[in-house]
Amino acid sequence: MGYLEEMAKYHKTQKHKEFGSDFLKAKEVKDYEFWDKIEIGKETEVPIKFEVKAEDMMAYAEGVPDDNPIFYDEAYAKKCGHDGLVAHPLFGTQVAFFVLRKGHGSWIRTPGSRNPGQIIEWYDPIRVGDVLTMKQRGYDKWIKRGKYYMRYLNELYDQNGKLKSRSYGTLILPKTKEDVLRFVRGEHALEA
Repeated sequence: MGYLEEMAKYHKTQKHKEFGSDFLKAKEVKDYEFWDKIEIGKETEVPIKFEVKAEDMMAYAEGVPDDNPIFYDEAYAKKCGHDGLVAHPLFGTQVAFFVLRKGHGSWIRTPGSRNPGQIIEWYDPIRVGDVLTMKQRGYDKWIKRGKYYMRYLNELYDQNGKLKSRSYGTLILPKTKEDVLRFVRGEHALEA
């Protein structure tokens, strides 16, 4: 069984079914933003919104996997002092992959990238019914030991403009579109 077949068993929600998870498709790659073209300081409000449904929160926790009942059982979450289900602390990552399909910030989907870490600050819990908007800014990029690093500042806001989270996402990326396409073809001819 290949990774796409393995991933398909987690595609349970409507959003999962409309989301392309094969990041190796060359036709998808052409719409990504590449390390050598990223503009530091450029700010964008991502046009795609993410309406949070209970199934989204529960499916993410299942896929992680995390069996803490606070993510699945509304009665249990209320017993713990919350007003409903609690989103997994990494739920914002799912939101980012869903809304960043092409253009500014889409480097997050780059085939061949590696994640050396991220910093996530939470200001308010994500709740069922929230309609999330992502604002982002190219924060920094650098070369270290021949590897190309990229960091963005991503902020999630709800429908009332309330800041939910701020994250600094970092990836090590192939440098150019041509490097990414070589990776997609299975070649190891990356520049660094």
